[in-house]
Amino acid sequence: MELRTLSIDTAQQKTRVWATHPERVFDGELGHAATARILEAAQPLLTWLQETGRLAAGELFTELWLDADNKELAVRWGDRLEALDYFATQTLVRELARTARREVVARKPDPPGLPPTERWEYLYHHGGDGWEMGRATPPLERYFSAQPPTAGERALVVGCGRGHEALLLARVGAAGSQVVGIDLAPAAVKIAQGLADEAGLSNRLSYQVQDLFALPLSDPSQCGRYDLLVEHNCFCAIEPEHRPQYVEAVSLLLRPGGRLVGLFYTHNYPGGPPYASSAEEIRSRLLPAFDITHEEVPTDSAITRAGLELLLVAVRR
Repeated sequence: MELRTLSIDTAQQKTRVWATHPERVFDGELGHAATARILEAAQPLLTWLQETGRLAAGELFTELWLDADNKELAVRWGDRLEALDYFATQTLVRELARTARREVVARKPDPPGLPPTERWEYLYHHGGDGWEMGRATPPLERYFSAQPPTAGERALVVGCGRGHEALLLARVGAAGSQVVGIDLAPAAVKIAQGLADEAGLSNRLSYQVQDLFALPLSDPSQCGRYDLLVEHNCFCAIEPEHRPQYVEAVSLLLRPGGRLVGLFYTHNYPGGPPYASSAEEIRSRLLPAFDITHEEVPTDSAITRAGLELLLVAVRR
């Protein structure tokens, strides 16, 4: 679920939230207890406001408005209202945004003992896909709008979920390019294929229920078949002890000279999935088989991931 707008009124201890998901929308008010938890998560912003002389020590803002779609942030204290630089302050409001979203859609614990192949199917059937934005993630949309698949290129999207990134590639790619999305969950693949059919892109886009680790072994014809491999939320969904298998699989599927374009979630929150990782770990795992040609911390991530994503491009040796 994507947080779109948020407003906090500290005097009345209430928070208004608008958040969207392909199957549900929350547009409502959170009460005193939820607002208190959100304000607790606002400490990085409060500290900055105090350090910059906007607030006195221990003082709260009166109101806050966040518009993640239009990249706008404003605060009021007393009779003073100030529009803040969204891009300079987005990491300071990330945790309050994450907390607000969690108040809207609390994650239920998975049933114990579910293997990975069943866990993801269970989540799709029981509304557990709280990460779902309903669209391609902005950093990858920006990247592929500028550098789309070329004629004849074959692209593979691993852990494709509802298929938004695969759909993006099919939309912006040159005529003659082909896109395949794979995911463990049949429910996700069914949704993704339906979206491709609705968009009229099934002639250049297809989906398969596949285990990334098993694919190169079960079908050797897939090895070296792809010119482009796209990563988004697959690496962080895999148990950390299986990450060497991830690198081995993507290396086998890409041809030498093929590109891995990944938007990696580099957080350090406990538990998972999504499991924690760092830019240093990702580099060290990829470098034996890849040359990294570009990396950046995007400024256009969703607000709940501001500063926690790494956009990386690597070429298969």
